[in-house]
Amino acid sequence: MRFFNWQIISAAKLRQLENVKESSQLSRVSLHAEIENLQAELAKAKSNQASTSSTDSAETARQELRLEHMRTDFIAAASHELKTPLAGIEALGDALDMAIADGNYEAAEEFVKHIRAETKRMRAMSEDLLDLSRFDENPDSDSVANLRAALQTALLMPTRAAKAKDLVFNLQIDPALGDGPLLAKISPTDLSIILDNLIDNALNYTLQGSISITLSKSDDKRSWLLEVKDTGIGIAEDEHDKVFERFYRVESSRSRDSGGSGLGLSLVKKAVERWHGEVRLCSQLGEGATFSLSLPVA
Repeated sequence: MRFFNWQIISAAKLRQLENVKESSQLSRVSLHAEIENLQAELAKAKSNQASTSSTDSAETARQELRLEHMRTDFIAAASHELKTPLAGIEALGDALDMAIADGNYEAAEEFVKHIRAETKRMRAMSEDLLDLSRFDENPDSDSVANLRAALQTALLMPTRAAKAKDLVFNLQIDPALGDGPLLAKISPTDLSIILDNLIDNALNYTLQGSISITLSKSDDKRSWLLEVKDTGIGIAEDEHDKVFERFYRVESSRSRDSGGSGLGLSLVKKAVERWHGEVRLCSQLGEGATFSLSLPVA
């Protein structure tokens, strides 16, 4: 009888989890619009503040207060994304307790796997939110990073993941660049964020084929040109701008299953532009994607 009760209660908990995820997906549409409006208002407020006369201290104070309210609103919006894994952990934890009490250790192991997946997603999102907040600060203009070393480090773990999926990983550095350090005007931390997110994005959305990374110099030798190309599911043209928005996912279910936060490409864009670089996307649905970026040579 206890096992029968456990089945009923566990099913209810899992339905509760699915309902939370479904409502989160529905609210994400309005969340995207809210964040777009917030970003536009924030840019406008910053512009107005920059043009305000230094003698009008009251107006400046109001603008600063408005900016602070906008930051608070963004934190509130981000909490929508954190609610899903939190609710999932709570529901799965209750089901885990009942499974252990009834001696159903096979089900318990399955619940533990789901809890770990939700925890991983929360950790990734927390780290990404911290990186986003750090990007509001002015970077150290003296920062320099070695692209060659950063690429080698960034590929260590993903290479193993690619092999597990039978994907081919290719790294091509222009032979004309020699064997020495390849220095760029960017902080090592920001460069790591860019590479990790671009590579993770390619892995998440590529089921077969290959992932290629190429590095070269621009014709005027003033910029590094980096490309990350995959043979994945591709991105529809009407989504090209949206993928760089915070919390946007091309395929929300796949991104969630992989532990994605929906902030990765937004972080890439912020990090690249922070160092006066550019990032572009070339893709068609079903034909893979190529992310191209430029960074200043040190």
